[in-house]
Amino acid sequence: MTAQNTTEQHLDPTMVADFLTRTEEVSPTQDPPELSALVDRFAALPAPPGAVVVIALPNGLRALRFFFAVSLAGHTPVLLSPSTPATRVREVARELGACALVRAAVRTEGVTGVTRAGGADIGVFTDWPYRHHGPGHVVLMSSGTSGMATGCLHRMDALLRNARRHSRSIGQRPDDTALVSLPVYYSFALVAQVLGGLVSGSRLVMAGPPFSVADHLETVTARGVTLSSLTPSLVKSVVAAGGELPAPLRTLTVGGQALDPSYVSRLLKLNPELGLYVTYGLTEAGPRVSTLAAHREPPHRHGSVGLPLAGVEVLTRPSGTGERELLVRSDTVYRRRVGEPAPSKRGDLIEPDLLATGDMGHVDDDGYVYVHGRSSDFAVVRGEKVSTATVRRAAESLPGVVRAATRIAGDDDSAMVELDVYVDAAVPPTEAELRRHLRSLLTRNELPLTVRVRHLRAGEHHK
Repeated sequence: MTAQNTTEQHLDPTMVADFLTRTEEVSPTQDPPELSALVDRFAALPAPPGAVVVIALPNGLRALRFFFAVSLAGHTPVLLSPSTPATRVREVARELGACALVRAAVRTEGVTGVTRAGGADIGVFTDWPYRHHGPGHVVLMSSGTSGMATGCLHRMDALLRNARRHSRSIGQRPDDTALVSLPVYYSFALVAQVLGGLVSGSRLVMAGPPFSVADHLETVTARGVTLSSLTPSLVKSVVAAGGELPAPLRTLTVGGQALDPSYVSRLLKLNPELGLYVTYGLTEAGPRVSTLAAHREPPHRHGSVGLPLAGVEVLTRPSGTGERELLVRSDTVYRRRVGEPAPSKRGDLIEPDLLATGDMGHVDDDGYVYVHGRSSDFAVVRGEKVSTATVRRAAESLPGVVRAATRIAGDDDSAMVELDVYVDAAVPPTEAELRRHLRSLLTRNELPLTVRVRHLRAGEHHK
């Protein structure tokens, strides 16, 4: 069975096995575990079909094999960062009602009957009743806007559908070699890159984190990478290092937060043959929502996140901030929350298949989507509405700034913006340079009262 004509209802074991043989690691640690043996191991768990299995393994082929094995065995996989502390792993597992845990080495997470399989420990939880969702489900953990143990329940067939739509929107082909340097426990890497490679028939190369520009460029050349995906902060690191991308790379996609339009233009100027795609999405949407083929658009559209994917509709509604909130209608929207309740309204279901994103923005007359910021990104300062997202973007447009964070200090009449700027120690701007830069871009009310410059340690670019 080929990737193009597979049914969307279930993963096909032969298709998955073939895909894993096309996947390689930049730094393999040992021979990967046998997929069929892992499927049998999880099928024998003392739990009903669809039980939750927590997987906290380093980025690589082993993590993918365990993820697919749990799903093919009829259970519900959930990926966590391998650096998650044992106490938090247990809290997440308890909130999700997980039946089992997979980790490189299980120590104190409160599991019993630990066995070794496929180069990892598998342990069973016995301190709480198991929750089960039926075969064909996946839990994607929400971002930091939700609770520590809040997840979204998706159907696997919907994630595959979303991956297929995303892959088509960026022109991904079976002869592509895609580099996965983002953590697969993030929905962007898992769905857009891993499942995107599965449904499009592409070859995958697994690398990192941590990320370095030199390693990324070397891997592109050495492994024949034609397609890579980065976050905006990693794109800034690439541009700061010169910005020229080597052959045979032909496609770069950008996901995560908004990418400043100036960096879009600079990348295209430095790489005139590059296909550059700026994407938008959120975990609750399944996750990809829209794509901008920036290399085919005029500069005035470089601040957009593009057109909705096939089968996706982006709408707006009034919000209490005076802005309009973006809504997403799609058959890839999550089914329901699992775990602890989410403390924010971001990603709430209005009705089945209709999602309130919590992002403020608009859709222009040609259907292009623009994101202005999140609902929490708007505050009243000196009687005027201020977008703290605008403040952050202004700071992040300065070379050497990796990311910025804002907060509103004081009460209504005395409210002021405070700004923390995280800089690369190799090329750090001074506070005076930052303030001059901000004054050239921001209004009086938007200018932060306090600017704190914080130096990142090595390896923090990927966060």
